[in-house]
Amino acid sequence: MIDSAWGPFLFDTSAESWLGRQRSEAVQIWWSGYLARHQVHVSAATVIERVRGYGLLWRTCPEDDRARIEKARLAYLRQGRHVWPIDAAVAVIAGEIMALVPNPPTPPVRGHKAAESRVDRLARWRFDVIIAATAIARNIRLVHNNPGDFEAIREAMEREPVRFRGLGPLSLVRCGSLIPE
Repeated sequence: MIDSAWGPFLFDTSAESWLGRQRSEAVQIWWSGYLARHQVHVSAATVIERVRGYGLLWRTCPEDDRARIEKARLAYLRQGRHVWPIDAAVAVIAGEIMALVPNPPTPPVRGHKAAESRVDRLARWRFDVIIAATAIARNIRLVHNNPGDFEAIREAMEREPVRFRGLGPLSLVRCGSLIPE
C-alpha cells in the first residue's frame, strides 16, 4: 500500500479514470486522505487527453447525450488541479524518450466497438511519453494504470542513463498499489 501522505503524485490519465471508476471503500478512503493533504497534479498532456476524449464522445453520441457529456467536460475543467506545463525541460526529456522507444511497446487497445487504430495508438503513446517526461522533470512519482508503457520507458532510461544525466529515475506507482490487497 502506498501512503497518501507520500504525495503529491502526478496522475496519468489512466489513473484519473481508474480513481473515478472505483467504488471500493479502500480506494475512497485513500483518495480522501490524499485530497486532504495534496492537490491533484496532472500534466498538460493529461488535460489534452481528457478534453479530446470528451470531444470524441460528444461528436459520436446521440444528440440527447451531448448535454450530459458537455456538463462532465466542464466539471472536469473546473476541478482544482495543478496542471504542469509542457515546457522546455519536459520537451527535451520527452524527445529523448521518443528516440529511445519510438514505437508503442504495447498493442492497440480493443474497445467495445473496435480496435484502436495505429495512428491513435501512436498518439496515445506520445501523450504517455510527455506525461512520463513531466514526472521526471518535476521529480514527482507517477501514478498510472498502464504498466506496459510506463515500465518500458523506465527500463529504456535505465539502459541509457547518459541521456538523462542529473535527472532522477522515473518513479512509478501502479493504481492497484494505492490500497491494501
